[in-house]
Amino acid sequence: MNANFKLIDGEFSVGEASDIIGKLLEFKIQYHSKMNFGSEIRKGVKDEKSLSRTENLKNTHQEFLTYLENFTDDDFITIQSDISITK
Repeated sequence: MNANFKLIDGEFSVGEASDIIGKLLEFKIQYHSKMNFGSEIRKGVKDEKSLSRTENLKNTHQEFLTYLENFTDDDFITIQSDISITK
């Protein structure tokens, strides 16, 4: 069973885009940090998948912020993001 959901679809100021995507990425970073912490507490081992994902997300966040430096505060950008679920 497959499904698609619209997550983000709109035009945003550079500040709004930074805030929306930044908070989404920060939430995911915190999620994986908590997953790793829980694994260390429960199992005594690090969750390598979560650690790797955390680093990837941090890099993505930095790349996104660097990308936004190409725009002025008066610019607007369009962001579209979908969630695709497959089984």
